[in-house]
Amino acid sequence: MQKNIVILLSILFVFSCDSLPDSTGGYNDITIVSSNEDREYVEIFISEVFKDSIYTPLLKSSHNIKYINPNDFIKNKLNKNMIILSLDFPKDSTIDLLSNKFLKKFDKQLLSLNDLYSKNQVLVYINAHDIDQLIRQNAINSKWIKNEINQNISKNILYDYNKEDKSEEINSLVHEMFNINLNIDDSYKIIKKNSSMIWIGRGYPYRWIVINKVKKNNIEDFKNLKLLHESNLTSVIIPGRYRSEEQYNSNIVLRGIYEHTDSDTGGPFVTYVYEDIYKDFKLYISGFVNNPGKDKILLLKQLESIFQNIKE
Repeated sequence: MQKNIVILLSILFVFSCDSLPDSTGGYNDITIVSSNEDREYVEIFISEVFKDSIYTPLLKSSHNIKYINPNDFIKNKLNKNMIILSLDFPKDSTIDLLSNKFLKKFDKQLLSLNDLYSKNQVLVYINAHDIDQLIRQNAINSKWIKNEINQNISKNILYDYNKEDKSEEINSLVHEMFNINLNIDDSYKIIKKNSSMIWIGRGYPYRWIVINKVKKNNIEDFKNLKLLHESNLTSVIIPGRYRSEEQYNSNIVLRGIYEHTDSDTGGPFVTYVYEDIYKDFKLYISGFVNNPGKDKILLLKQLESIFQNIKE
């Protein structure tokens, strides 16, 4: 173990951006590096930072958390999303040695490094005296820590997605109708459209994207959404359960599940609510996923990454 740590420290800050390999692992995998002595306390903190889950309709965590010891760092150092977390107390002979190297190099107890060992990688370093200081000092930084990881997840998803051929027809139509650039790939086909709505979809694993333009009103967003989807989408019902609402930058994000009565299936949906610059209209940009018995989180995250990077 000590030999591995010494090797790690010798290569820690020796890298070349031009020769970096591609990052490895799943988009939403997060590798947490901590010592056995710190692990109990680290898990308390990490579980609070990344506690968000999504109903699919089963409740699923948005991230896959994996804990490793410092001696396993070298064989995991290319992973996409990494967090090194060290507590000075309790003392140990592994993570403290690694942590001291970061403190000496950067003189910061909290920092984020991009592309340190591989392309499109983020490495977050956190140091605290003990669990009390970790929770107290980093309570205000929790959103920042999660945002650093989530931005890298989106970055990696889009990096691969942008390699796919795009649909000139759909993207031109969306820009003409809504004055936005959505960058949809050519696996999507138009299902239905009218003067204020377009519904596109693609095959297995099934995904829909629906954009509605609505004159601004005082109706609650979920009520608007339910009316729009149940009126425009064939055999779709939006039940009242499993709904949630959150903020993303200046936009509202709505989550829920849908039921498709004709096929007796359903799944999760997410809607990003955008207002035009004059605040006369709202755009409801929704993504639907149907992948029975299989993972839906990454499919949903791909749709969200597209929505989060809309350009007017």
